[in-house]
Amino acid sequence: EAQALGEGAKKTAISWTGGKDCNLAMLLAWRNPALDVAALVVFRPEAANFRAHPLPVMQAQAASLGLPLHHVIIGSDYKA
Repeated sequence: EAQALGEGAKKTAISWTGGKDCNLAMLLAWRNPALDVAALVVFRPEAANFRAHPLPVMQAQAASLGLPLHHVIIGSDYKA
C-alpha cells in the first residue's frame, strides 16, 4: 500500500530487528499521515553474535519495502 502523507509529514526512521513487533510499529507509522517513513535502522554489534533476525533477512525485508536499512554499530563496551 502506498504511504499517504499529510502536509508537513515528518521524516521518520523505524528501529528494525526484522520481527513482528517492529513490523507492526512500521505499519502503524506508515499509515500515520503525519509520519514519512524514510528508513529502517538496525542497532547491532560489530561481531557476528547478534540476537535478532539474520542481517540478510532484514536487508531483504527493507528492499521489499523499498526502504534503506541503516546499520548503527554498537561498540563492544556497551552493556545491555
